[in-house]
Amino acid sequence: MKVCKVCGTSPAEAIILQSASSRIIWWNLSTIDADLCAVCAERAYLNQQTRTLIQGWWGPLSALATIFFSISNLQRIFAHRKSIPTIDYNGMQIARPILKVRSNPAPIIASIVALSIIGSLGIGFLNQPTAVSDSIPTTYNGSCWHDTGNDKLSQVNCTSSEADYETYQVVSDPSLCASIYIAAGTQYACLQIKY
Repeated sequence: MKVCKVCGTSPAEAIILQSASSRIIWWNLSTIDADLCAVCAERAYLNQQTRTLIQGWWGPLSALATIFFSISNLQRIFAHRKSIPTIDYNGMQIARPILKVRSNPAPIIASIVALSIIGSLGIGFLNQPTAVSDSIPTTYNGSCWHDTGNDKLSQVNCTSSEADYETYQVVSDPSLCASIYIAAGTQYACLQIKY
């Protein structure tokens, strides 16, 4: 019968728990790979998971590791709980205790803040207007355009079946365009998909 590497009690089962902590520029991985009893496994799980959820989000690679480790740690602790359903306490088999999770909201708050920042950056990156460099005539109000590939457009008749985009607005600042614009001199023609 396996014995816990931390407290020396049995039964114990093997478990691997990982954590990631980031300092923006570098990040560290920590792994626990040992035979642990039910109580020590729960403590190790709480420590690894708390460290990961608080410190793991603050770097690009570490953020991905945080998601992976959080899910794999959860799967591993569930498997460990199934392997040791009861604990031998002075010769009596009692149900495995469920440790009360300390009321520490820091891991949840850190995860929410990190995911909000990552989500905001991702949305901002995806919603940047796309510039299409092309020479266009100065009379482009109400004009239609065909996408010829490689970020090139050619002006076509708006009744043509090749008309992919139409100009809906001419502005002096490209950030006023919703997604795609054509630059010409000091003005920008905002384009939308032609339906």
